[in-house]
Amino acid sequence: MFKLIVAPIIKLQNRIFGEKGLFILFLVLFLVLGFLDTFFNRFTYNLNTPIQNWVDTAVYFNNALSPILLLATVILLYWTWKDNRKELAATKKALVEQSDTQNFSVIKDAVFEIAVGVRKSMRKNITVFDDNNEIYFINLNKFENTEIDDYFYKHSRNTTLEAFLSNYFIFMRAKPNINIERNRQHMLMIFSDETHEYNDKVKSISLFLRALKSKEYKSILEITLFSKLTIFTWLMFVEIAFHLYKTAKDEEKNTSKLVFIEIAGLTCRQMPDKTWLSALSDETRDKITAFNISM
Repeated sequence: MFKLIVAPIIKLQNRIFGEKGLFILFLVLFLVLGFLDTFFNRFTYNLNTPIQNWVDTAVYFNNALSPILLLATVILLYWTWKDNRKELAATKKALVEQSDTQNFSVIKDAVFEIAVGVRKSMRKNITVFDDNNEIYFINLNKFENTEIDDYFYKHSRNTTLEAFLSNYFIFMRAKPNINIERNRQHMLMIFSDETHEYNDKVKSISLFLRALKSKEYKSILEITLFSKLTIFTWLMFVEIAFHLYKTAKDEEKNTSKLVFIEIAGLTCRQMPDKTWLSALSDETRDKITAFNISM
């Protein structure tokens, strides 16, 4: 409480003895001396005058000097208020920057943790069945030996999800004929059970990025985050984000749209070789254009 009372007084004192404050002080003194000189030139100075004369003199000086002192006080208070407003604005800016820094640190740790988990999961082994007529993921361990014959083993290959995504988007970049059933099956594999776990990760990354208000920090985070995963993982994220938007219920449409815009925007901005964006499906690229996401 003491600080709240004394601080404005100290500021006002500093203002008075500042350059502009001294000017006001000298101006007031000049006007006061002018009134005194005018008064005593007009009236004689006599200490033995009746009390009424002293009262009239006091009223004269009060009426003459009050507007001057009031104006000086208003000017000094205005300067003090102006300085306080600047200080409050600077304090607010500093608090916002501090908050942005704290948010950046928390969000960075969260999305980096997600990225580490994704990168680790990309090394998991999967099995792809492909006999040139059909192609799909298959889990041979689910079948008894009597339920599956050598044909499935012969046309199945083990690979990592990371390697599959690389081949998948090379395939998509070549613009396969969608009238061929095998090609349609291949294109839909990215939305299978093997990739379903990434739906929540896509949502989390996008919503964390959207929560970061500072454009500078967001740009830094996008650059560092993108480098932690392969371009094929990010292309898969874009396709998943669009699929979530496309299949969302009406009450979830706005949120899924924001998810798609964040993931697609990050990928488009950070993709070092923009030609890889052509590996996205036509429908996805059309929606990127519709949402004015720079490619």
